[in-house]
Amino acid sequence: MARAFIGSVSCEVTVDQDLGDTWAVAVIPPPPGRKGEPSLAPLVVKLQGEDRDKATKGALEILQKAGRIDRFEI
Repeated sequence: MARAFIGSVSCEVTVDQDLGDTWAVAVIPPPPGRKGEPSLAPLVVKLQGEDRDKATKGALEILQKAGRIDRFEI
């Protein structure tokens, strides 16, 4: 299972197939740990391709290059 990191916070990565060969890759931050902390919205990238693993890696690379995540592990 892939993981993405925003700073030192580990986030779950989900991959769902949409219509046809479109994949929705979402980075889901954990809920706030303490009262008053802001909750972060999921980051979603949609890509076309036949291969789930390539779509996952491509989406995470896009988010990293855009500065939305710091790093990822597949």
